[in-house]
Amino acid sequence: MEKTPLADKGIVANNHRAGGSSALNLLHITCCLLPLVIIPAQAFAISVSVGLNPTPVFTKTSVKPKGKIASKDPVLLTAKHVDYDKDNSLVTATGEVQIVQGETILLADKVTYDQGKNIVTASGNVSILEPSGNVVFADRLELQDNMKSGTVSQFKARLSDNSLFVANNAKKHDENVTELHQAVYSPCKVCASKEGGETPLWQLEADHVVVDTKKQEVTYNDALMEFYGVPVFYTPYFSHPTPGADNKSGLLEPTFKQSTNLGAVYKQPIYYSIAKDKDVTLTPIYTTLEGPVLAGEYRQLFDNGSLNFTGSITKPQTRDAGGVTAKGQNWRGHLDALGNFNLDNNTDWGFNIRRTSDDTYLRRYDFSEDSLLTSKIYAEKRDFMSEISGAKSRSYAGIQALKFDGLTAADNARAAPLVLPLMDFNWESAPQAYNSRFSLDSNLMSLTRQEGAQSKRISNTAGWKIPYISDDGQVIEFATTVRADIYWVNDQPLSDGFKYDGQTGRIIPQASLLWRYPFISQFENGNVLLEPIVMLSASPNSSNSNKIPNEDSQVPEFNTSNLFSPDRYAGYDRVETGSQVSYGLRGQAQFANSQYVDWLFGQHYSRNNINNFPYTNNSDSDFSDYVGKVGIYYDPFSITYRTRLDKDTLAFNQNEVSGGLNYYPVTLSTSYLSLKNDPTLQNKEEISGSFGVNLTKQWNWGVGATKDLQLGSLSSASTSLTFSNECLYVTNSFGRNYTFDRDIKPSTTYMFRVSFKNLD
Repeated sequence: MEKTPLADKGIVANNHRAGGSSALNLLHITCCLLPLVIIPAQAFAISVSVGLNPTPVFTKTSVKPKGKIASKDPVLLTAKHVDYDKDNSLVTATGEVQIVQGETILLADKVTYDQGKNIVTASGNVSILEPSGNVVFADRLELQDNMKSGTVSQFKARLSDNSLFVANNAKKHDENVTELHQAVYSPCKVCASKEGGETPLWQLEADHVVVDTKKQEVTYNDALMEFYGVPVFYTPYFSHPTPGADNKSGLLEPTFKQSTNLGAVYKQPIYYSIAKDKDVTLTPIYTTLEGPVLAGEYRQLFDNGSLNFTGSITKPQTRDAGGVTAKGQNWRGHLDALGNFNLDNNTDWGFNIRRTSDDTYLRRYDFSEDSLLTSKIYAEKRDFMSEISGAKSRSYAGIQALKFDGLTAADNARAAPLVLPLMDFNWESAPQAYNSRFSLDSNLMSLTRQEGAQSKRISNTAGWKIPYISDDGQVIEFATTVRADIYWVNDQPLSDGFKYDGQTGRIIPQASLLWRYPFISQFENGNVLLEPIVMLSASPNSSNSNKIPNEDSQVPEFNTSNLFSPDRYAGYDRVETGSQVSYGLRGQAQFANSQYVDWLFGQHYSRNNINNFPYTNNSDSDFSDYVGKVGIYYDPFSITYRTRLDKDTLAFNQNEVSGGLNYYPVTLSTSYLSLKNDPTLQNKEEISGSFGVNLTKQWNWGVGATKDLQLGSLSSASTSLTFSNECLYVTNSFGRNYTFDRDIKPSTTYMFRVSFKNLD
């Protein structure tokens, strides 16, 4: 096969306009040039009938191309000379010929139309600019049969996505099918080679190529793939979608892996387009140690939402609780079902169902690292009270069902809770007198489990708040609430070893006052803000009854984000009562270009010590530890530091640092967490980080690791090397995971993946 180097064909970029027709509609645009309305550039206005339909008009009038291409659009023709041979019914335009129809432009040295033979010929530096942005080049083209068929010599095209097509000649069979001979295709840039020629990174060569714009498919016979002009792969048949095509069925790029747990792994996704709104991807996975796995994904779009189902199934050799193989085989798999739908602008419903055959399947087969699966079905509506009352109130109502499945060795599946239903209602009135607002919050919950405590809850909180800003800038907000909770419980363990069955509840009135006094100092390139803040709260002293199960407030945390909240528990089952005071100083220094530093430091005081909220390691103290944070944002650098200092010794009970740097060619991120004698989480110290560098514009290297400093061992480590340009993506990664959990052993994984632009 005679080679047709892309660069030798003189293709130049000329992006006319994006959008419109199919990306490989290379010759169809010339069929839109009839009926012709020919308009020469000369300054004269005469009418000559040449038998075309409609009769062409020679006029000085200019026609501006707009809209999509249509065969009935008028045509603007400009040329140095236009001749009409009435005897032979031949129209000839020569000299810088330009034909414009709609958003299509044809340039040539000479264009002729033979009405008798119904043949249109363009020659000499022929180029066609399509509305899609495609640019077609040729030495000569000849079309006949009302321009539905014809031939093109020295065919060249630069498509809207900068892909290149070159062929010695092309034949147009009809308005959809174009046949290319001795053709080359590549989406890569053309670069100079060491031998002095020019060649793309990779290209496809074939003696015979068919471009079908209706099917949106390009097929090759005897295709040869070359890298920098060196043949590396041959196939007797190959096809891929046209650039910019709708979803097309076919093979996607494969993935190669080597894993300690699974052995050699090969994934080959197969994509099938069912319709424009739905598709399915099947991924056969072959593993040398665990046998075959079949994974799949189904997607569907609706006018008001979407569906997405993913899952997998396999039947490997049975393993016991310690991961040791045993006789026989057992089915393993998982299913994730996700749906989101909008009934109107304010009403949504959906589901997210996550199921797996056993605790370790997802992690062993590299589908997910989750240790807890949460399944949910929900519906919610926003601002519906505004529609009823016509006022600018705010409202929300939601209902959901929740199921939790723990995947660690310590989790008991029979003790996993099922919440059905969980209902929330929140309403806040429009501003009333003095900008005050009324509010109502309601919650209903029913929790069951096969083993352990079960409970039902109804909670209602009515509130009123009023803001005030003094003449000197002090900001004061007073709020009062009354909360009533009713619980029905079964098998609730008590401190004396017995269990409680029955009804219990509580009524909690509370008043709070929040005071802020911001001071701002302006300077030439920024400002500084200092703001002392005090929160006062009071409610009757009471403890959290052990007759009420604690399902949603098990891990309370005291930090800068909830320092000025009258109730720091995340859920409903535990509450803070008594007299409280929180005080602190907040500040921010703002500089030019969005560069700033902010900070907050404060402490909490409580006269009620029976709530056991972990303010400090000393449960008898009225004063909490000090909490603080500092954030520095100075592009390209950012760092955030949070701490909790012992109230007596100022020792660091908690340190948390996270930061990043993004300064080409380097990216860096790191985080550090240290907990010392934490009332809830005890002791913990961990550090993680990642580092990446662009070795060149196309090559990137990265490394990352997580280390448990308390145990003195790595939790995970990985490195990757990636090549990426306009037409090729290749990634290599190597990682080590040190997790040990039943049949999951510490493993080393190598992964290789390559993706060719427009070939998947």
